[in-house]
Amino acid sequence: MNNWSLRTSAYATEHREGIWRDALQKVYLSMSRETILDELRGEVSYNRSPLGMQFVKLSGSPQAIVGDYPTTRTSSTNLWIALIHEGNATLRIGGQTHALDVGDILYGAGGVERVELHLNSDFEILTVEIPHEVFYKRLLNPLAIRAGTISRQHGINHVLSDFLSSVAAQMGSFTEMSFHPVETALAELLTYSLAMLPPLNDCKDLGHARHFQEICHSIDLHLGDCELSLAGVARRHNVSPRYVQKIFAQANTCFSQYVRTRRLEQCRKDLSNRLNASLSISEICYNWGFNDLAYFSRAFSAEYGCSPRAYRTKLLEVPVAN
Repeated sequence: MNNWSLRTSAYATEHREGIWRDALQKVYLSMSRETILDELRGEVSYNRSPLGMQFVKLSGSPQAIVGDYPTTRTSSTNLWIALIHEGNATLRIGGQTHALDVGDILYGAGGVERVELHLNSDFEILTVEIPHEVFYKRLLNPLAIRAGTISRQHGINHVLSDFLSSVAAQMGSFTEMSFHPVETALAELLTYSLAMLPPLNDCKDLGHARHFQEICHSIDLHLGDCELSLAGVARRHNVSPRYVQKIFAQANTCFSQYVRTRRLEQCRKDLSNRLNASLSISEICYNWGFNDLAYFSRAFSAEYGCSPRAYRTKLLEVPVAN
């Protein structure tokens, strides 16, 4: 796990602006011209989790911050979120200004559009960049992700906001192992919240979007069952296999591809978790419903660009068993 932190107060006054700009650039942010530079203060803490989520806690004096993500193919499909933890803030997207309350969450795709966050008082925010493979195939229309806000006032969003607030408060104490449950919970809460947004579910019938989430949840509960099948899932939900196929087609995927991808994701999580270091690669493979180790290895390599053994060795930096 990579981490670093910086505080401008540790440097001479005349150097603080340049040092702060450099620190922001490392996390794909910059200050706009509207920032008042007199008595500028800033503090940043960065943590990269085992699955590649980048957690950044920022605090400081009033300033205007602009998202400055690189516009590469990969980064443009990564998702970023930002929680207003403390302070008075407004959001500017495409010429429109939106007031933000403490606990509200911003979201968007890296490099897609210009987003300015005006922090009008002393502030603290938490930003997280999430690799696309964590959520991409679980939204009906992930390509529709544009910058927007999630209000803390509604249902599961309240839980998500409180969860992120807790992460912001405790981030400095997380270890590589304790980050795993944080990653899992964040991915589940955020995917559910985003899936209910009309631009992302791409369904004229909201019921289809809800069915998609229910079916995906049901699949996730049975990933370890090597007998998991389209017919069985359809039967469990009292719908036809054709209906299930139709819903997955709306998400630009299919049942078998979704199951394979989710199983690979779970295997990847286990391979990167030191708590599972005593488990062999074959045990992890079979635990998540694969019944052919050679097939699993080929599928994993195709998805992540390296073999399960190489992936595990790189992350854990120790020899591992087959």
